[in-house]
Amino acid sequence: MPVSNPDRIGDLLGATTNGVGCSSSRKEDEKPVSLTGEKLSAIAKLYDEKCASCHGDQGASNGPAAKALSKEPANFTDSKAMERTKEGELFWKIGKGRAPMPGYEAELSETDRWQLVRYVRYLTGRSQYRYLGVKRAR
Repeated sequence: MPVSNPDRIGDLLGATTNGVGCSSSRKEDEKPVSLTGEKLSAIAKLYDEKCASCHGDQGASNGPAAKALSKEPANFTDSKAMERTKEGELFWKIGKGRAPMPGYEAELSETDRWQLVRYVRYLTGRSQYRYLGVKRAR
C-alpha cells in the first residue's frame, strides 16, 4: 500500500488495497469511508468496545478473551493475510460474524461497519511501519 508519508494517518486510511471489492454474492463490495481526526477517535473507541477484547488493542489477535476462544481471532497485523482479505469480506464478517465472532449487523450502522473496516486496515498499515522501525506520531 503506497503511503506518501507514514506519519499521516489519512494516507493510510484513504489508501486502497489491491483487489478491492468482493465478487461473492453474499459479501458486500467495498465502500470507501474516510477516517480522520474525530472520526478516527470515535471508531478507535468503537473498536476498543467491540473488537479489542479478542483481536487485541493493536489488532494482533492477543486480546484478553482470545485464549478462551475455540478459534484464534484474525490477526490484523499479519500483512500477508490482510492483503488477501478484501474490504467487502471484512465488512461482511463484521456484519454477519464468523464463529466464534458474533455479527454486528443489527447493532452497528453500515457506516460504523465500514469505518471499522478502514480502522482494521489502519492497524495493518501501522504494524508494517512498526516492523520497519519507523516511529509513528500518535
